[in-house]
Order: sequence, then C-alpha cells, then structure tokens
Amino acid sequence: MKSLIDLTEFDAVIFDMDGTMIDNTPYHRKAWQEFFKLKGRILTDEEYNKNFSGKKNENILPSMFEGITNEEILQYGTEKEQLYRDLYAPYLMPLAGLRETIALLEEKHKKLAIATTSNAANREFVLETLNLKEHFPIVVGDTDVTEGKPNPEIYLITAKKLEVEPVKCLVFEDSPPGVAAGKKAGMTVVAVMTAHTKKELEKADFQIKDFTELKFEN
Repeated sequence: MKSLIDLTEFDAVIFDMDGTMIDNTPYHRKAWQEFFKLKGRILTDEEYNKNFSGKKNENILPSMFEGITNEEILQYGTEKEQLYRDLYAPYLMPLAGLRETIALLEEKHKKLAIATTSNAANREFVLETLNLKEHFPIVVGDTDVTEGKPNPEIYLITAKKLEVEPVKCLVFEDSPPGVAAGKKAGMTVVAVMTAHTKKELEKADFQIKDFTELKFEN
C-alpha cells in the first residue's frame, strides 16, 4: 500500500542520507565492527542499533572509549570512515525510487536539501558517485551542528537555509533519533524502513520501505 502525501502542504523536502537515500547502514555497522575488532573489542548489532544510529562520531566515540582525546576522536573517526568507504564502494546505489522522487519534487518546484550527520568525505563520496550534487544546493552536515540527532538542530538550521518554516518541511529519515529530530523541529516525517522496524519508527507520520511506496497528491 502506497503512502499518500499531499505535496501542497510543503514548500521544501529534506533528506537524511545514510539509510535513507542509500541503504548503507549494514556497511556502517560492519565498518564499526571491523574498527572495534582492530581495537581489540567486540561491537554487537544490538549495541550498534542502540548507540550509534543517526549520531555523530564525536558523540559516539567518547561514550565507547573512556578518556579519549579530541585528537584521538578525529583519528579514530577518520579510520572508521575510510573502512566504510572501502567496504561500500562496490555496492553504492540509490534506494529504489529515489531518482524518480527527486525528479517529481523538482517538477513540483519544491526546495530540496540534505541534512545528515555524515562527514564531508562520506557526503562527497555518495553525491559524486551517484551524480546527485546538482539536485541539492543545500547540504547541512556534521560540522554545521554542535548536537547530533535526536536534537532538532540540524533540521532547524536546514529550514533556515532553505528560508522555509519548519512546519512546511517534509523530512525523509531512517532512524529513531532522526525521526525524533524531525518531529522536534516541527516537521512532517516519513520513515524509511531500511534498518529499523515499523515499531521502532512508530513516531513518524508515514512509513515506507523505499521510495517506490510513495504517492503524492498535486
């Protein structure tokens, strides 16, 4: 059953990236697990889902490594993200229906933006490889915010850059912290169920498995 969304209610559409535009969560999880193995530790799937999804490395690493320095946070984050890009590069592709959805939104003259805690290298990796940069003049990333999701900061900053009231923004998100961030910002949120269950994403306004399950009015 398709989720029917009335586009007349919105002036802008904001996309999260990881797990939303691309189904890369398994590769982030595997990269983190490989990274922890190199550090002599084990990271379970349950720990990843609970403590890592939708959060910035600067928030994740201090909670996992007591007494870690800022320099080590930067070093560890760089190591992990390179592992991720190496693992995911052969499999990178847009989520089903994404390109068609972007084309329709542009046809309807909706403003588009990306709001992601993914770092600059990872954003460039995805947008360049998939030839999507031209569609997203506004990209808000990890260095633009001080707080990761579920704090609504990233979505409020994105709305301000779009010059659109938060209530007129439609958000696509894949994680519980991301859904919470969008809702706290006062936006309508569509949950993309690539890595989390319907129950875990129940606070979203709509739920889809991929973009082929969308249907827009107007």
